[in-house]
This record gives sequence, C-alpha cells and structure tokens, in this order.
Amino acid sequence: NFSELFRLMGESWVPFSRYIFNTAFVSVSGTFGHLFLASMAAYAMTKINFPGRKGMFKLVYYSLMFNATVASLSNFIIMTAFGWIDTYWSLIIPSFGYTLGFYLMRQFIETTVPDSVLESARLDGAKEVTIYWKIVMPMVKPAWLTLIVYSFQGLWNSGTSIYIYSEQLKTFNYAIQQIVTGGIARSGAGAAATVVMMIVPILVFVLNQSQIIETTG
Repeated sequence: NFSELFRLMGESWVPFSRYIFNTAFVSVSGTFGHLFLASMAAYAMTKINFPGRKGMFKLVYYSLMFNATVASLSNFIIMTAFGWIDTYWSLIIPSFGYTLGFYLMRQFIETTVPDSVLESARLDGAKEVTIYWKIVMPMVKPAWLTLIVYSFQGLWNSGTSIYIYSEQLKTFNYAIQQIVTGGIARSGAGAAATVVMMIVPILVFVLNQSQIIETTG
C-alpha cells in the first residue's frame, strides 16, 4: 500500500511535498495565531474590567451554538472583499477566531489565576502585557497546550476549502481524497495516506499528553 502511495505521489503533477507544506504552514500559522488571539482575549474578558465586557462574552458564548457551515456564506463574502480568495489567508485568518479555544482559555484563566496575584503585580508596576505573558500564560500552560493540540489537529485534518481553487495551494487531505476517489484499486494507497496524515497529530498529542490530561481532569 505504501509503495503504491509513493508511486501515485511520483505521478502527481503537483509534488506531494507541496501538499504537505501547505498543510503544515496553514496548521502551524493558524494554531499559533488562534492561541495568541484566544489567550489575550480570554485574559482581557476575565481579568480586566471594561464597559461591555459581559455583553461581548454573551455574544461569544451564543456563537458556540452555530455550526461553521452557517457562516460559510458570510465568510466567503468577507474573503472576496479582502481579496483573500485562493490565498493562504483564507485558510489561516478564519482559524484565529475559533470560539471554542477562547472559551477554554477563559474558563481556565478564571478558575486558575487568582485576582490577588494580578493585583500584586499591578501594585509592583507591572503592565498588562507583562502580567499576561509572564504570569498568566505560565499558570495556564496546560490549557494552551491543549488548545494547541485541538487547533492543530483540526487544521491538519481539514479537507477541501471553498476558498481555494489553485492546485498549488491545496492541502494534503485534499490529495488523499483525490486518491480515494480513484476507486477500489486505490483504497490501499488511500489507507496508507491516511496513516501518514495521522502521524503528525499523534506525535503532537503524545508530546503534550500529560498536560492535556491535567486540563481535562
């Protein structure tokens, strides 16, 4: 099966290394962008008092009820307006705003980081950015490691996107789908490709397993 997969990879007019690069680039960029935005927003929503904080959180909370498919049309209109159709940005930028990551970080910050610690830091002259980076983030390490795993797995396993038309920008999961659609004769190669797709997310999970168990517990 693997030899058949490598043969099909060699016959592809777009190198499979390109598909893997696209997947890795989108997964890493989207994951760290999401982590940065979700953690900063969660810290601000939880530990900084500002007008409209509760209303903004309710909007985010209610957005959990909507499937991503519901927003696909509005997202397409926005991508078209920004000129991001058929670019990496159309895959990376939407991943920054996943609601679940923000909600996870907020709940963990709220229950793990005492207000007294932050007040002491402010009295010592620490700025909010310093508090966020040097106090809050180390204290919630299990949460953001879990977020990295979930976000990375979701992006790594994402398939065909309605925003990408160029073959040069499509992901490895799309290439696997093309192999599988070749019929029963390619089912073995498709299974081998699926194993290849699973290796990286499994490694990411294994490296962070203890922290994930701590978070879910």
